[in-house]
Amino acid sequence: MGVFDAETMRTVARQRGVVTRRQLIEELGWSAASVGRARRKGVLVELAPSVLCVASQNITFATRCLAAILACGDAGFLSAGTAGRLYGLRKMPTERIHLTVPHTFRSTVPSFVDVHRTRWFDPPRDVLLRPDGLRVATPLRMLFGLAAEFTQFRFERAAEDAWHLGLITPDQAMAYLEAHRCRGKNGVSTMERWLERCASQARPSQSDLERELLDALDRMGLPPAVRQHPLALHSGETIHFDIAWPLVRLAVEPGHSWWHGGDARQRVDQARDRACSELGWLVVRFDETMRHDANEAARQVCRIHAQRRRDLNSVPNIER
Repeated sequence: MGVFDAETMRTVARQRGVVTRRQLIEELGWSAASVGRARRKGVLVELAPSVLCVASQNITFATRCLAAILACGDAGFLSAGTAGRLYGLRKMPTERIHLTVPHTFRSTVPSFVDVHRTRWFDPPRDVLLRPDGLRVATPLRMLFGLAAEFTQFRFERAAEDAWHLGLITPDQAMAYLEAHRCRGKNGVSTMERWLERCASQARPSQSDLERELLDALDRMGLPPAVRQHPLALHSGETIHFDIAWPLVRLAVEPGHSWWHGGDARQRVDQARDRACSELGWLVVRFDETMRHDANEAARQVCRIHAQRRRDLNSVPNIER
């Protein structure tokens, strides 16, 4: 055949301009010679020996993801940061496509694909098939892959995002880790440190600013804070403070636009702070300018904490 008939056009459109040589010949009726002619004329561009792309196609992140999947046949799945981006996590890498395959995989993939070969490969447990044809790591397998690739801080931000989006919970991550840990697996210690830090949390951290401030507070030697501390207001609503010291009724709320939104949210926060004041709580807020000097923000919190202790200790019968 060797022409872009209606069936070929539908297949190409469904696959974001990408098609395999096998599909063209075995499913769409092209001959090997017609595939070769289309390549020589520049109608089809080779991404890998078995994967072709329509020359006019804009190569997007989604296009490269599908090309990676087509290149490995049924052998692999999108993982690590690529899976994180597809799940909606913040600041995930997109320049390289991460593909996990069995250790026996030897096929050629496009140059923009990073291949992760592993003996730890169980598709029924670790792979989800999306409606668009992409095979993606399950959220828990994705999380384990990120733990192996990222620094501790970067991983914890990704893990908190996944928790916030309802993709995983710490309990699920702990069970997954216990079921699949083994000597020498990358990422085990990184995930363990995150699980230790969030053991007392009821909810995920609300921003990477919160993580930066917590790290700075740890360096200052302040008593450990309670994260996501619940407080029942007079209205009956229960709120959660990002960082809190219940003994001195002090809460710190670092703000970030990814988690909170605009003037309306600011008005809600102000009303909530007044409701907290009725219960004797002081709420200190930081915006994104805190990032310029997290240590100074932590020192200020230390001074406020010390003053709260002095003020509350001067009142003999205060309820704690």
